[in-house]
Amino acid sequence: MDLAEAYRACARVTKREARNFYYAFLSLPTRQRRAVYALYAFCRNADDVVDGSGSDETKRAGLAELRERLTKAAAGEPEDGRDLALADSIATFGVDPNDLADVLTGMEMDLTLRRIDTFDDLRTYCYHAASAVGLATLPILNDGVPPTDAMRDAAVELGLGMQFVNILRDVAEDLERDRIYLPREEMAAFGVDEGMLRGRSMTDELRSLFASQADRAAESLARGRRLLPLLPRGGRRCPWLLAALYGRILDRIRVADYDVFRGCVALPKHEKVVLLLSSLWRRP
Repeated sequence: MDLAEAYRACARVTKREARNFYYAFLSLPTRQRRAVYALYAFCRNADDVVDGSGSDETKRAGLAELRERLTKAAAGEPEDGRDLALADSIATFGVDPNDLADVLTGMEMDLTLRRIDTFDDLRTYCYHAASAVGLATLPILNDGVPPTDAMRDAAVELGLGMQFVNILRDVAEDLERDRIYLPREEMAAFGVDEGMLRGRSMTDELRSLFASQADRAAESLARGRRLLPLLPRGGRRCPWLLAALYGRILDRIRVADYDVFRGCVALPKHEKVVLLLSSLWRRP
């Protein structure tokens, strides 16, 4: 596999798996888009390790292998064709491999994390699960210029907001996997226990809890939008689209009066295409 084929392989993975992200990535200039594809394909590989069959020990070994591959790619010595595009993207745009290593830490957390006690615990998890991905992507959006602290702070908030939306949207799906990412201390403050969640019947207590989570997500998305004017124009459309897509999902949850047990809230393809097209003529 040569470099061009490696990039094409990453694009295929992204198109097949990325869902909302794929439409946001399409808004990027070609050289930046293919670099983001390379990062996404690496993160997708890690996600597949965690979600695949096998024992936790086997999955930890798979993540350890990915850490070694990341180290070699960052050193400009990719061990096989899969990592040619990753190594090239790191070298071309100055991607910090420590941010990608933080993503792998989040994957490791998912092997054992079943409950969240406090908001601080939730924030730590969401940082690794989402914000670290945004931080790794930031030098690409900034066209190879090292991002400022203000850019990184805003990127963290955007990632947190997106993950908060995911957690609220996926309450029912996560219950099927015996996972609850709503902080226990906040559930208790609203008079909610696990039995009420598993009952899947909306109550005033559940609605108030979910509304508070939605407000938090909206606030983080709003802070994340501060990233837009800090980026060069070619890099703004992607985070604008992500904030818009997740904002739309949040709006639909609110319209449904926070009943996240009806089924997973998702945007239809045509709505994503409209947002993509609007990002091309507007000036985020």
